[in-house]
Amino acid sequence: MTLKGEPIPGLGTLNRLFMAAELLHLTKSNWSGLRLGLIEEMEAHLHPQAQMQVIEVLQKQKDIQLILTTHSPNLASKLKLENLIICNNSNSFPMGYTYTKLGKDDYKFLEKFLDTTKANLFFAKGVILVEGWAEEILLPSIAKAIGINLTEKGVSIVNIGHTGFDHYANIYLRKAEPNMTIPVAVITDSDIREYKKQLKIDDNGKPIKNDTGKNQYDYVKIDVALETQKAITEINEKSEGNVQYFPAPTWTLEYSMFKSVSTTRLLQNAVKSIHTGTDWETDFEKELAEKLINKGLKKTEIAYQIANAIDEDLNKGVRTITISQDTNDTISYLVKAINYATGN
Repeated sequence: MTLKGEPIPGLGTLNRLFMAAELLHLTKSNWSGLRLGLIEEMEAHLHPQAQMQVIEVLQKQKDIQLILTTHSPNLASKLKLENLIICNNSNSFPMGYTYTKLGKDDYKFLEKFLDTTKANLFFAKGVILVEGWAEEILLPSIAKAIGINLTEKGVSIVNIGHTGFDHYANIYLRKAEPNMTIPVAVITDSDIREYKKQLKIDDNGKPIKNDTGKNQYDYVKIDVALETQKAITEINEKSEGNVQYFPAPTWTLEYSMFKSVSTTRLLQNAVKSIHTGTDWETDFEKELAEKLINKGLKKTEIAYQIANAIDEDLNKGVRTITISQDTNDTISYLVKAINYATGN
């Protein structure tokens, strides 16, 4: 006798068979008891694909209530967010619309984009939300360089791939007490460009053409320092409760690393070795700015090379990054975010 072609079925197959048998009891028409199923650690002995199959079947059940406990980001990514309850610090936090500060459209968004990698945020002791791959690659190495192991601290780095942080950050903000205490650090660029003139605009926000008759536009120089400070102030105002924002003090991550005394050498070496066809010797800063403006900078490759260099130095007993969060350095915002997320 075999089960699904398996002469000796494994524990995962037997677990699924047991759950199916119990569902038959709960769904039969002459069942007079409570139609409630409790499943502890449903993912036990199931490979990820099997977990997905089981949870899809369970979510289609009607007229019965199912309560599951799990430590699986696979299952968390497949469940509807409003059906999740996060247990933390002796409190339970339902993720339904009436409880969180997420908008209804956020739920639709997260159902599409909350994949297995991002869903590990539900199980973390601290969370760092970042814009892209460069930050995700660099942060673990930078953390180790300042003496912090993010894995040991139970901190998850979640790369959202854009700047729409509210979709994720508001998961942790509640409409009423008790509030969540999991520290959430949001690292973002201030995005005020250097080496860039700004178009003059009219009261309707449209560019103003000049009077040359050549369909050209007028430009006005901007005070970069002032505009950057305004941007940073606006970003910091988004901080609320356990969700705190950490904006780059100059333009982007890469530009801040170039301006930093700790990482400028690492960044310049990586950029020069990857963009070999560019004249970096005449004016490195201007060339870097032009590549950032034209979106020609290979950020992921550069981040990977810098992270490797930091790790190699650590293996030799050398800490490349020696700044603290109180240091007036352009990458201290990264140190502050790491310390906040890890509770230091």
